[in-house]
Amino acid sequence: MSKEYETAIYTREQLDNARTKGQLIGWAQGAASIGAFFMLLNFIGWIPLMLIASVLGFAGYKFITRNKSD
Repeated sequence: MSKEYETAIYTREQLDNARTKGQLIGWAQGAASIGAFFMLLNFIGWIPLMLIASVLGFAGYKFITRNKSD
């Protein structure tokens, strides 16, 4: 099977540009989410955030390790 189809809609250059733009958007979204996390952390403080993270972590652990025999 060939690497390119005869009826390709997009050129290789267009695909490469879209892939690069997608990666850049992903990096920007990651940076924005980290910035929002630190702003939230600055706003509410460490203790409530750690309590919430602990409860969510414990619930996730119990969900993953639950008995699946039923």
